[in-house]
Amino acid sequence: MIYRLSDPISVVKGIGETLRRALNQVEIQTVLDLTLQLPYRYEDRSNIVFINELKIDEPATIKAVVRRANISYQGRRRTVRATIEDASGKLQCIWFNNRFVINQLKEGSELYFAGKLNERGMFVQPTVEIISDDTIHTARLVPIYSQLTKELKIGSLRRIIKEIVDHLQVIDDQIVKLTEQTYPNFIEALQTLHFPSETKEVESARERLALEELLGLIAHSHQIKAKWQKEHSAQPLQLKNYDAHNFSAWLPKSIPFKLTGAQVKATREILIDLQKDVAMNRLLTGDVGSGKTVVAGIAAHFVWQNQLNAVLIAPTQILAQQHAESLTKLFPDLKIEQLTSKESAKFKPSISPKLYIGTHAVINRLDLIQPSLIIYDEQHRFGVKQRSPLKTKNKTPHVLTMSATPIPRSLMLTLFSHLSLSVIDELPPGIKPTKTWLVPHKKRSDGWQWLAEKITHTHGQALIVCPFIEPSLHETLGNVTAATKLFKEIQTNFQKSFPKLKIGLLHGSLKPDQKQAIIEQVFAKKIDVLITTPVVEVGIDLPSANVVVIEGAERFGLASLHQLRGRVGRAGQESFCLLSMSNFSKSAAQRLKIFSQEHDGLKLAEQDLKNRGAGDLFGFRQHGLSDLRFASWTNLKLIQEAHQLQNKLAKTWQPLIFYQDNNKKTTPTAN
Repeated sequence: MIYRLSDPISVVKGIGETLRRALNQVEIQTVLDLTLQLPYRYEDRSNIVFINELKIDEPATIKAVVRRANISYQGRRRTVRATIEDASGKLQCIWFNNRFVINQLKEGSELYFAGKLNERGMFVQPTVEIISDDTIHTARLVPIYSQLTKELKIGSLRRIIKEIVDHLQVIDDQIVKLTEQTYPNFIEALQTLHFPSETKEVESARERLALEELLGLIAHSHQIKAKWQKEHSAQPLQLKNYDAHNFSAWLPKSIPFKLTGAQVKATREILIDLQKDVAMNRLLTGDVGSGKTVVAGIAAHFVWQNQLNAVLIAPTQILAQQHAESLTKLFPDLKIEQLTSKESAKFKPSISPKLYIGTHAVINRLDLIQPSLIIYDEQHRFGVKQRSPLKTKNKTPHVLTMSATPIPRSLMLTLFSHLSLSVIDELPPGIKPTKTWLVPHKKRSDGWQWLAEKITHTHGQALIVCPFIEPSLHETLGNVTAATKLFKEIQTNFQKSFPKLKIGLLHGSLKPDQKQAIIEQVFAKKIDVLITTPVVEVGIDLPSANVVVIEGAERFGLASLHQLRGRVGRAGQESFCLLSMSNFSKSAAQRLKIFSQEHDGLKLAEQDLKNRGAGDLFGFRQHGLSDLRFASWTNLKLIQEAHQLQNKLAKTWQPLIFYQDNNKKTTPTAN
């Protein structure tokens, strides 16, 4: 019997109708689906020893003859006992409630027995197998699988998988032919991953599947892009008095500074897209402080000049308000309206064009606003599948997504190959690196004294970021400073020595009107030191902020720390970042030392990937990111290789592992 990867599992020897239905219920339909259920570990039973060489609790295989075997019952409990013997001695074996093993234990037969010796000198529940050169359960590296369904025992699954991988049809493997690396072909990789001869074979075989998965992800993104370009027609905008040779002269005169070369390039790319009849689907990314907001504002201003509406959707109300204030200063002629959840219910769009700014309240009113441009600021949180915008009057709005999260370019291209990409890789002139120090616990009190003096003398403002709002009762988190506790501590410390310093507290549990009152006081400089949490703090852009203190800094990834550090020094003033550890460890201290010395967000992001994986870098778990089965976002070398290969593959190439719109991995219907 030869099996094709696309064959239904019902053709496999050992899979009857009952088992087929059970496997179908856990989304295993084809031979490939089943072979992609890889072992989570391997047990080394290749160590064939004599009975007198067995060691307590160490897995081993012995080759022995059955001398005696019997079965006894105690109520409904069945016990099988056997005496086995090799040249070095005898051994007692015992099995509980195993009704089949007695059939294998024929007196005088020589078999493999794999298991562990217990403290009483017995082999308990050993696996028994007929001696051969190609065993499944003994005398080799044995795959250990997760339980797929109660109808299928692990030993039976192992036997079925062996039946499949020994009889898989060979397929043409373009990837192996094109890559400069030495990988097994796809079929060989599956065979190796299930039944390796030695552990060093596993890594290369798994990378082969990871490469297929990454290429499938890229192919899926390209399909999304092609479908977008085919189906999403847009209202082309008119750019008046445009001079391609003197682009800067066209920019709004109200902008009080000269754009960087990277900002000009990104702006030009966006405006070119807005003049097309295919809806723009572009990601605008850049490091903290690189000036993405003004670029997005120019795009919105351009839409408004065409007598059309634009919307800017932010993840928090704080950030939405900040955008409204910043863009009002940059573009005083641009009509801007903030839309909050309270106003959403009674909202009626204006007859004259506007830029509407808000959170989810804006999303709920897109059908009324009829925007020509939608700007998302971190809204999609790096999901692979881009949000499908509402069609307005048979036209699709142009979509621009902004992100400040530093992310290596090769990874970015994998995640967003369905998007056009604009990168602002240049900071405005005059921005000084923030001086960063790791404050030892013994100098914590001195640190508060220094902060108060610095704020007093420079007339600046400080942000103190805590991981939690309230103190945790969890034993491992008890030392982590909480915002409410620190608020009281700071008030007490500063009350006598610095009575004029005003302390504020801002976090997600406050009522909306309380948050608003605190925010207004902060921007009016009626609060000198703001104690907050990282989720609420994102988006606060205080020109006079020159000190940020990060409590429990070891709990943050380097990329997150970089984002928090970017909240100060935004007006070009000298700024400082103090890191405080709640629980000291050498590895965490070394990581924070690296952060103190490095200010390049991309380099920190790559280091973060190596140290912590993708979860911390990208924030909350999203479809298409954390649920990769074989590839790892930390393997930037393999990701880069996937991109190079993708350009070489024939257009007819189809991945064996790929993504559908519901983000579930599926398999092809034919090879």
